[in-house]
Amino acid sequence: MSEWVLRADEAAVLEALASGAHAGELRLYFGAENYAELVRLAGIAASAPRRHGPPIFVLPGIMGSKLGRKPAGKRKLQAVFIDPEAIAAGSLEDLALPAGRSLQPMGVFPFAYARLQLQMRAMGLAATLCPYDWRLDLEELGAALADRIRAAGEPVILVGHSMGGLVSRMAMQLLPKRSVKKLILLGTPNFGSYAPLQALRGTYPFVRKVALLDLAHSPEFLAQHVFHTFPGLHQLLPPRDRLRGADIYVRSGWPAHGPQPNLALLARNLAVRAALAPADSRMLQIVGVNRSTIVAVRRKAAGFEYEFTNDGDGTVMRASAMLPNLKTFYVDELHGNLANNPAVIRAIIDIVRRGRTGALPVRSRRQRCPPTHIDDQALSRGDGSKIDWRRLDRAQRAAILVNLNQ
Repeated sequence: MSEWVLRADEAAVLEALASGAHAGELRLYFGAENYAELVRLAGIAASAPRRHGPPIFVLPGIMGSKLGRKPAGKRKLQAVFIDPEAIAAGSLEDLALPAGRSLQPMGVFPFAYARLQLQMRAMGLAATLCPYDWRLDLEELGAALADRIRAAGEPVILVGHSMGGLVSRMAMQLLPKRSVKKLILLGTPNFGSYAPLQALRGTYPFVRKVALLDLAHSPEFLAQHVFHTFPGLHQLLPPRDRLRGADIYVRSGWPAHGPQPNLALLARNLAVRAALAPADSRMLQIVGVNRSTIVAVRRKAAGFEYEFTNDGDGTVMRASAMLPNLKTFYVDELHGNLANNPAVIRAIIDIVRRGRTGALPVRSRRQRCPPTHIDDQALSRGDGSKIDWRRLDRAQRAAILVNLNQ
């Protein structure tokens, strides 16, 4: 397995889906059933007439964009995040800022966003995926998006998944209202999430999965020396007035042992959140519910203890996603799969075309269950041994990619 799909930009992936190129690898990457559906959609999208309508910019969530560097004398970027071979050689350390500023966004991960883009294009909508460097400060990212919207030369529609919704709100605050016709917020942590806290502790499940491929570094090393340097990650934490449990804005609120945050980056959160565009009539939100989600964090002797209920999408609490006074739709879905969910995609297309949808309910039925608790120590157990990517066969590599995509 060549992992071409992890290094190609989304235009090349969509072209391959339409032409049949790289079929074996794409079938393994997406799964046979999903691959067949994407091939069907790619064929329709390739021949669909482009209807008149505003450009649609789709912004992925944090870690939803590939990052790479441009080697000397080369025209194409070389993937750093997330190329398993590069990770095995310790390249994740190259993400650390400020030294890693030379890395650039090089596309969006197609597993999470290809279906949405293809279905929109199949309906004649001018949808473009907009990768960005999710490590950076939201104000910097918002300014770059605002420049892109100005360059479009006409009003646009924004679809912001997770962090992409915050980048969109930051851009909207810098632009005349006429520049953005609509913003669809998709699982956006408008009032933060505790998942970045786990990333900063080295206990977030995706971080631990990726770290198994890194033969040089532990999850704790990556948390303290790499993620610790990302302004964007710190800015996704709940604001101080929304915390439940530990005060993570002071050193004493953190466990004495293990990775710590960058308090200077945390200190900027109040100003950054104040710079986001407030809710207005151009915005609406789609919120995931009924998935086990961290709702509170308490400091314990063994590290943080996390309280889970099903009042969220697995990453963002419902209360943290919801901006007041906005039209809200609900879906029983995990955070990472929101942009892949068929009902969510139908709803987005309906809203873009007609301004309304019946594809999702406007009321949620919460499936109540008792809270559960788990601490850093428990989350750090049971990872298994390091995985040497170079020694895996085709089927083993495919299984690893499926696990990462999940």
